Amino acid sequence: MKLSALVLLPCALALASCASSSRLGDTFDFGARKPPPDNRPIAAPEPLMAAPTEQVSSEPLPPAGGNGVTPGSSVAVGNPPAGGPSSQSQVAALPTAPPAPSAGGIAGSWKISDAARGSCGISLTRQTLLDVYRATPSGCQAGSLAKVNAWQQRGQEIDLLEPGGRTAVRLFPTGDGAYEGAATMSGAKIRMTR
Repeated sequence: MKLSALVLLPCALALASCASSSRLGDTFDFGARKPPPDNRPIAAPEPLMAAPTEQVSSEPLPPAGGNGVTPGSSVAVGNPPAGGPSSQSQVAALPTAPPAPSAGGIAGSWKISDAARGSCGISLTRQTLLDVYRATPSGCQAGSLAKVNAWQQRGQEIDLLEPGGRTAVRLFPTGDGAYEGAATMSGAKIRMTR
């Protein structure tokens, strides 16, 4: 008897909910528009007011390079080019960094000097070791240089690496074809030249 009551209870609740939905009317009828009870037609919604706008003006763009400023030229901010209108503000052209040399341009024999321990040779190859290149020091006395076995390039920066991938030396271009930097552990100044 208890089992049949437990089975019939959910069925009775389901039937009661169906019957009660007609008594609730439009309360849970989302989105449906029914005519009012007196069968009057439903009025259309009122139109929305447009947001006020200001008058838009347009001017043609100046021709490319027509203001006397060419790409790459340096013009100080606020100083117009000679003969140019003074009411327009000018933007200074930023100097562009030279492109990073390729691995092929860096590979080869280098002389590397440690300010404290003298100089030695190092060969940077294009032979890959996973995601870095092989390096072979020759006659280096400085501990940071003697352990170097690989190198990698990060933009303009060249990192000389010890086994395990730890950076031993970071070098940056000096503009004359040489690289200068420091040993990461000792801070000793390092210079690498051809």
